[in-house]
Amino acid sequence: MTDIDAPDTHQITATARPRPYWSATKALWAAMESFGSPEGVRDEVDIRPAPWSLELYPTMACSIACHFCYAQNRNEEYGFTSMPVEMMDRLHRSIESMGVRGVQYCGGGEPLQWRGGRIADYIARLPRETTRAGMASNMLRGRALARPDVLDRMVFLEVNVCGFDNASYAEVTGSSDGHERMAAAVAEVLAARERHGLATPVVNAKILISNRNHQHLRAMYEWAESAGFDNIHLRLVDDYEKIGGFVLDSDQREEFRTELVALARERGLTEWLDQAGLILGEDNKGVRRDHRWCRTVANGLNCWVLSNGEVYVCGPQWGQPQYLIGDLKEADLEEIWGGPRHVEVAERLIRNMGLSRCYEMGCRHIKQTQAIDAWRAGEVPMPQPQDFEQRHAWFL
Repeated sequence: MTDIDAPDTHQITATARPRPYWSATKALWAAMESFGSPEGVRDEVDIRPAPWSLELYPTMACSIACHFCYAQNRNEEYGFTSMPVEMMDRLHRSIESMGVRGVQYCGGGEPLQWRGGRIADYIARLPRETTRAGMASNMLRGRALARPDVLDRMVFLEVNVCGFDNASYAEVTGSSDGHERMAAAVAEVLAARERHGLATPVVNAKILISNRNHQHLRAMYEWAESAGFDNIHLRLVDDYEKIGGFVLDSDQREEFRTELVALARERGLTEWLDQAGLILGEDNKGVRRDHRWCRTVANGLNCWVLSNGEVYVCGPQWGQPQYLIGDLKEADLEEIWGGPRHVEVAERLIRNMGLSRCYEMGCRHIKQTQAIDAWRAGEVPMPQPQDFEQRHAWFL
């Protein structure tokens, strides 16, 4: 038996130097804690006492204005709201008392925009033995993270890379000095990690390609390489809100393909070569066959908390009242999680998978469901306990 590496389990973002934490089998630790054994896995809605991972959006405000922002309409509808301090305090008390394993501070909004970078103080207070943090950020305020008490509790830091100097960065984001600020913050975080002898967080560059920077792939890669990132990821931006105006046209795609293949061959980036079709959106990112079950939803593996207090169990369903399981303005997370409304929404989501066909979109939770099903069928082994940290199994 081997780890899952079939095309169906490839992630949406291609990585230059593959790491074990991109494997869907990291979900097996959550499965073991939830079900006890492969024989205990059941196809029924049975919510865990706490989400294994929680994605927190502290604010819908951002410090840059990316022309390809996939959340602009959503953020406007939410009034660019930021979570009140009192609510943030309550939520973190719930995270600790419930035993949530991984908290990812993310956005579009920008998590470090919340209260001028104060989110770092909450990371520093996480109970390290049970809970770790991750973050996706543009890092313009990233110096707030360059503290040993913060970095020691972080597993990963994903940094958006939209250019290779201030001019190219400004063309995409509108920020005249954003690249310089981001680069300085990344350097400070890496220096602090080394100075204090820390092994974490893994600091990754995520090169985001649109029709304004596609010709700069080589320059962005070389900059990210020189900056000392632990890994370099690559992704073409998606037009989730159907805004238009930033995806590559056919000529640009061919130009980008030529540069991608040439760079990958020159630098020995076999993963980028192998996944060129996936990067360009030509290969199916999702599950090719009919798939009608999601263990993230059915068993409560993940939770999404928005800056206004809304709580969901499926990210793409934000803003749809029929999929809202509760609101932190009305109750604490312990009261919301596993309650009648939560169960009702989970059952509705599972029921509607045939209509939404969410499994075709490359969702990582469907791929983790596949891994758990393969474990139940005896096709893959339980990973070794010592691999937990290496696979970043705090986060699903």
